[in-house]
Amino acid sequence: MMLKASKPGTKPPSTSLPGPSSPQSSNASLQPALQTQGNQASLTNSAQKEKADNANVQVQELPFAAGEDPMMATTHSRIASWGSIFYPVYQYLEKPVWWAGYSLGLSLAFAIYSGIISFGIFYHNLPASTGFGPRRAGWVFMGQVPFVMFLSTKNNVLGFVLGMGYEKLNVWHRWVGKTMFVALMAHVIGYLVLFNMKKELTSEVPTLYDGWIAFAGFLLLSLFSLPAVRTSAYRIFWHAHWVGYILLFVGVSFHAEHTWHYAVAGVGIIAIDHVFRFFKTELVTVNLTAVPELRCTRIEVPHLTRGWRAGQHVRLRAASTQMGVASLFEAHPFTISSVGKNPRGEGLVLYAKACGDWTNRLYEIASSATSTSGTEKMESTVMRMIMEGPYGGPGHDVLSTFSSAFLVAGGSGVTWGLSMVEEIIRDAELQRASTKLIHLVWVVQDPSSLAHFVDLLTTLLNRASRLGSLNITISIFYTRAISNARAENLQTSQLPVNIRLIPGRPRLEAMFNEFVDQTKGLASSKSDLSGLVIGMCGPTGLRDSVEKAGRSIPSKKRDSIGGVEVVIECVRFVSFNSA
Repeated sequence: MMLKASKPGTKPPSTSLPGPSSPQSSNASLQPALQTQGNQASLTNSAQKEKADNANVQVQELPFAAGEDPMMATTHSRIASWGSIFYPVYQYLEKPVWWAGYSLGLSLAFAIYSGIISFGIFYHNLPASTGFGPRRAGWVFMGQVPFVMFLSTKNNVLGFVLGMGYEKLNVWHRWVGKTMFVALMAHVIGYLVLFNMKKELTSEVPTLYDGWIAFAGFLLLSLFSLPAVRTSAYRIFWHAHWVGYILLFVGVSFHAEHTWHYAVAGVGIIAIDHVFRFFKTELVTVNLTAVPELRCTRIEVPHLTRGWRAGQHVRLRAASTQMGVASLFEAHPFTISSVGKNPRGEGLVLYAKACGDWTNRLYEIASSATSTSGTEKMESTVMRMIMEGPYGGPGHDVLSTFSSAFLVAGGSGVTWGLSMVEEIIRDAELQRASTKLIHLVWVVQDPSSLAHFVDLLTTLLNRASRLGSLNITISIFYTRAISNARAENLQTSQLPVNIRLIPGRPRLEAMFNEFVDQTKGLASSKSDLSGLVIGMCGPTGLRDSVEKAGRSIPSKKRDSIGGVEVVIECVRFVSFNSA
């Protein structure tokens, strides 16, 4: 799928995701921000406000005007995943193995793969064995080269078939790399032992310079791929990767007969992937706006209006001297928070949380334009960027095919949740959605973060209320202690009736089970229900809570509503589970 721009000669409406009227500190009272925007946001506003909303949001007309045939609008049908069909078995496979760091199913798969590799390396091939030859371990290493390169690509057939993005297959790339390290060490140490047994250690080792070059390259790859290095010094990890690959491929090409075939296969796989990436890349002009409440930067690409699904992400490089020359070679992934062909005429929108050198610099640039504008309206900074994608997303799952959706977002992950909600609403407006019930839970430290999204939340609730067949509830849990005065301001703020502000953390297990009961009440029989989807985007701690709460839903309850699917989009570690 490629991102598509608006047709030449057409200009989308200038309406964009509303920003706050002025920056607020975390200690400021919420009364001005939430009271003012909340009054505008109330679902029980005057007829004049409703008329204005109807004029600005042409819910029923826009999708068909964009090339959709209203006569062709059909409801999508959900196809249950294998995990949902065979949940009695899958419920055990998805349980985490605390000492391994993976689920039981993934741990078993890794164990089987490692067993096959170990058999190939060591079966009747130990120093004490007759006919001992470390050469076999070298071929086991080389045989995995195309596989490990294939798993590292952004575009591959396996991910397309399984409905999994490259970031979800990367766990296999890392594991195959570990088994390759074992095979390589068995090859190198085995030959050192063999040369010593033949009294040829000093004469043979210096002549194998090509082998030592390949060994040094892969050792560089392995050492700098350790989690401690990868998470704290990603630039070093990335540069060590490409330098290591060059040394590895050059060394193995001259090390033994026919080994160059595997090197060429590895390079060819990477080259094909980069060809696909080239056609998914374009130079774009973006508008940067600082969002002080979330300490993040809103990035909008006005001319890109379609070509992606909710939950997908793109990779950005800054083609601007403001970010430094080195930033041109740094690709940063960001989840898309807008929906293609949306009624607001808005382009592709991203939110970049200021949590690293690159994103902090981006936020500073956006903030400087905002602070020097001298007006209440949030000003934007224009910058050129290179955008690649889209990638990832919910895979084969289409959220609007489920009878209900329970979405959990942590911090800036709310942008992912809002895009999912809006996509369901859009499909409902096109009369091709089965979803009747949505509950969005947002866990955030400071409730003042809500100010930036009040208008958007209100627009979504208004669109859903016009449909009459879709019920949306939004619960916002704030975890930071606030003063009594601020608590009173929260209680008196005029928010839409479907938005609730709740102190503390959500009790997800109870909420999930209650939501299943609500879903069951949507229809008189099981055959009329198409299941529940639980979606999550946020930090790893929230991911663990959602997965644990999802497993708490009894099998009978799952069956009574047509099954439960769980889609996880985690900030640091991305995984996908079905249940």
